[in-house]
Amino acid sequence: MTQVTIQTHHGLQVLMFSHLLAGSVLHGFSLRTGGVSASPYDTLNMGFHVGDDRQAVRENRRRFAAALGFCPQRVISGQQIHDAAIVNVTQEECGRGADTDADALPGTDGLLTGEPGVVLMAHAADCALLFFYEATQNYAGLAHAGWRGAVAGLAPAMVEKLAERGCRREAISVALSPAIGPCCYRVGEEVVECVPEKWRRLVLRKRSQGYFFDLPGLLRLLLLAAGIKEENLVVANYCTSCHSDKFFSYRRAGGRTGRMAGMIALPKVRAT
Repeated sequence: MTQVTIQTHHGLQVLMFSHLLAGSVLHGFSLRTGGVSASPYDTLNMGFHVGDDRQAVRENRRRFAAALGFCPQRVISGQQIHDAAIVNVTQEECGRGADTDADALPGTDGLLTGEPGVVLMAHAADCALLFFYEATQNYAGLAHAGWRGAVAGLAPAMVEKLAERGCRREAISVALSPAIGPCCYRVGEEVVECVPEKWRRLVLRKRSQGYFFDLPGLLRLLLLAAGIKEENLVVANYCTSCHSDKFFSYRRAGGRTGRMAGMIALPKVRAT
């Protein structure tokens, strides 16, 4: 079975993960096409915070919601700061970040919920989005991790928070979105020094131009070390910088570009 698929729903392409689909988990990761935003946000920019026309972003989000079948006003998102803060959310927070970034949850890169009907959303344009689901407790999570979030321990912290809520580590399904790959992600000494020494040789590649960092690779290692089973972990092996036809890339664009979005919501009936 193909672990990562790009499907078309209501005329919009969406990236999805087979192991989450098997659990009837509503989820998806947007591509850059099929929206209404003008250059340099063309065309399906999902981020309010990047300088794009607000009405265009609203229409893009409406299309994404229609493609996946969720209510855009049920969205909860965070004001992402490349750190490791995690918030457990409920129905009471629905709408935070749905129509503007101003009322998104401040300083939040990780979201958890145990309530069906809550839609978790995060944004990225080179950073990785991490989708979490545990069927027995019917808990979901979504996290945004660049190199800072990765070395700050956001991925294992998400696993720990789920475990505190009764989720079994060996039963947690995790998916990593497309992100910038080691083919393109050149980093400086400040990043090299922050990577745990035991994993530097595995996720840092030295070339004549400098060091190149494997962000998805580090996140994978951190998740496995936190107790996630390899068979429950899927990595979308698309480099956002290489695949300019499909994804926005902050690095490739030199800073001014759109954002993809990831969303996840729980099944209404707990798995048995």
